[in-house]
Amino acid sequence: MIATAPGKLILTGEYAVLDGASALVIAVDRRVTARRHTGPRGSSPFLVAVADEIAAKYGADHPAARAALEIVADSRAFFLGTTKLGLGSSAAVTVAATALALATTNDKVAVIDRDAVQTIAAAAHAAAQSAKPRAPAAELSRRSRSPSRSDLSAQLGAEAIATSVRGSGADIASAVHGGVIAFQKHEVTRLTWPRGVTLLPFFTGAAADTAELVAAVAAARVANKAAVEAALAAIAKASRAACQACEARAPEIAANALLAALALAGHAIDQLAAATGLPLVPPCVADARAVLAKCNGTAKTTGAGGGDVAIAVIPDTEDVSRARRLLIEVGCQPLDLAVDTTGVDLQPVAQ
Repeated sequence: MIATAPGKLILTGEYAVLDGASALVIAVDRRVTARRHTGPRGSSPFLVAVADEIAAKYGADHPAARAALEIVADSRAFFLGTTKLGLGSSAAVTVAATALALATTNDKVAVIDRDAVQTIAAAAHAAAQSAKPRAPAAELSRRSRSPSRSDLSAQLGAEAIATSVRGSGADIASAVHGGVIAFQKHEVTRLTWPRGVTLLPFFTGAAADTAELVAAVAAARVANKAAVEAALAAIAKASRAACQACEARAPEIAANALLAALALAGHAIDQLAAATGLPLVPPCVADARAVLAKCNGTAKTTGAGGGDVAIAVIPDTEDVSRARRLLIEVGCQPLDLAVDTTGVDLQPVAQ
């Protein structure tokens, strides 16, 4: 038996989701594959964390805990050559490994308990992220400290940064459930992508370090609280509007509302970039937004921004070929990505 899980794009709610705002997240059709492989325990911190979390929950002698020690995962689809695309490979690996380990107690292909997979995978993913070196976050906290700040205030700022680097869990939820979801405080609401909106993901040309960017935004928030929190409030408001658009029943209303919400979300990220002084919006994304006005569309970063995959959206009445050509002309690399509705799954090994 093998398990596969999709990648993700966090379209709106980035950074603000860590404060409890809704995020609009889609699963995309690049998948990791996890399988059993008899041999030594794997070296990936996420696979090790899955084994540890299952052992803590069910006992070290539980079949699922033993199986987790033998899992290997293939995430090559999440890279462009040797460059990572930022599609949530570690979350997909963690989810696929968790589902496969839990399925070993069944003789047949099991029905996946998605709640159990999400709970265990989220804990394992957070543990693996927490085990990573914290030096960048600590350094950013020191840089954000003004001479008048007390040691206690600085320590609280450093703790906030360390906590935020662990992530929201939105990528785990997307890999578990697939499709289009609103994610808020570990709660998942299934949504529908409006038929009247065409999604055009593209690679910005450079990989971004999500943990480093999240830590940098947290450090900037400590140093420039009012401006950063105003930007986060704007992000949360735009994200809420985007999620509501995907709940609208009338197709035309849903499409127009989502296009407008994504335009607002793009401007909100610009506001956060200005407040933090961080390069969250690559030049090609700003250029894409400008040229796509010709197609009545817009463009914005996804996730932490700074690089990786961004998105363009246009009404479905516009010429997709023309939009792709405009993206290429400003230095963007369109990607063949679509919404994956399946989420994590189990399959028999092909003979």
